[in-house]
Amino acid sequence: MTVKPDMLPETFAADPFFEPIGHIRTVFDAMQVMRKACNLYRFSIFSVLNLPNAKPGSTELLSRMSIISSWPPEMIGDYDRLGLGNDSPVFKRLRTQITPLVFQVSDVNNMRLTTDAVKNASELFGRYGLTMGVYYPVYDSRGQRFSVSFMGDRDALTSEEILTLAMFSTLIVEQLSKISATESSGKTDLNSREIEVLQWIAEGKTSAEIAQITGLSEHTVNHYATIATQKLGCSNRTQAVVRAIRLGVFD
Repeated sequence: MTVKPDMLPETFAADPFFEPIGHIRTVFDAMQVMRKACNLYRFSIFSVLNLPNAKPGSTELLSRMSIISSWPPEMIGDYDRLGLGNDSPVFKRLRTQITPLVFQVSDVNNMRLTTDAVKNASELFGRYGLTMGVYYPVYDSRGQRFSVSFMGDRDALTSEEILTLAMFSTLIVEQLSKISATESSGKTDLNSREIEVLQWIAEGKTSAEIAQITGLSEHTVNHYATIATQKLGCSNRTQAVVRAIRLGVFD
C-alpha cells in the first residue's frame, strides 16, 4: 500500500533539503530520506519512534517503538535485553516536553537509576562510538506522539541546524502518519502464504526452520519474505514484522 506524494508548503518544496520529503510514498522512501539527512549532518544513526504513554509495569522495548531506524539490529537487541528503555531519561523527557532535546550520551547515561544501568548503557553506546544526539518530540494530526532522533560523534549542533532538523522531523512524521493512515484503512495486500511466513519470522524461526514447518523450499520461503517486506514498504524482515503487527495483519 502506498500513498501519493503530497505537495509541501512552497517555502519547503523549493528547498533541496526538504523537497524529497514531498515525494515519500512508502516507509522505505522515508528511510532513504532520513539516511541522507543523517549523513549530511554528520550523524551515525537515526530513528523515528512511536512513543505512547508509559504504563505502570510495562516494558519499554525499542524494537516495538521503532517505525524506521538505522540502529544496528544487534544494538537494538542489546538495548532491549538490558532493559535500558525502562529507565531511559530521554523517554521520560520526551513525554513531558515539546522542544528539541540535545544531549551528551554520557550525561544521559549518568542519569540512570542504578549503577548497572549506567555501566550497561555506557558500554553499549560507547561500543558504537555514539557521544551525542538530538531527539525531536513530534505530534501528528491525530495527536499521537513520536520522536525523531539523530545520534553520532560530531561537534555541537548550531542553532540553525537544530531548527532545520526540527522542521525536517515534523515533515517526516507528517508523511509517515499519512502512510500509516492509508495502510490502516486498506490493511495490506499480503497473501496468506506471505502472512504465514511473517508469522513464523515473528516467532524467531529461520528460513530453514520455516521451510521444514510449512513444507516449502527454503528458496520459496525467502521469496515470500522478500515480497512481504517490499509490500510493507520495509527494508528488512524485522521491520516488516513490526509493521505487520502494527497493522493487525496477524489478528
